[in-house]
Amino acid sequence: MGCRFVQPEVTRIPLSEGDWIDVKKRLTVGEERAAFQQIVGEVNAQGWRRPNMEMMGIAEMAAYIVGWSFVDARGLTVGVSISSIQALDSASFKELETALEAHIKAMEAEIEAAKNGRARESAPEPTLPSAGSSIGPGTT
Repeated sequence: MGCRFVQPEVTRIPLSEGDWIDVKKRLTVGEERAAFQQIVGEVNAQGWRRPNMEMMGIAEMAAYIVGWSFVDARGLTVGVSISSIQALDSASFKELETALEAHIKAMEAEIEAAKNGRARESAPEPTLPSAGSSIGPGTT
């Protein structure tokens, strides 16, 4: 049986200009829900939701990214935070968004492949008819 808990693994994704980001391979359910909570803005009594457009894309990015090679105008390393993500220029944000989307898709495919592998491993062997059975051509 596999472990049902997210293991704290980080992977490095190369970016343009020699930069990189370090991202969590997977989020825990708590991390996913915390990011989603930042995106949900207003909720009325009927369950209708108005998203917090300011946090769209940013909350998920902040949940996944644990480090990066970005520096400020003085050459000082900038820590990853919601405010530092919001301070990025549009092209850099889009590059991060694209890289993170590809990472998430790759991790989802990896999880699905592992599930399929486990399903094949645990599938029972097919039962073959016995020599005396009446299945097949030439039987009466």
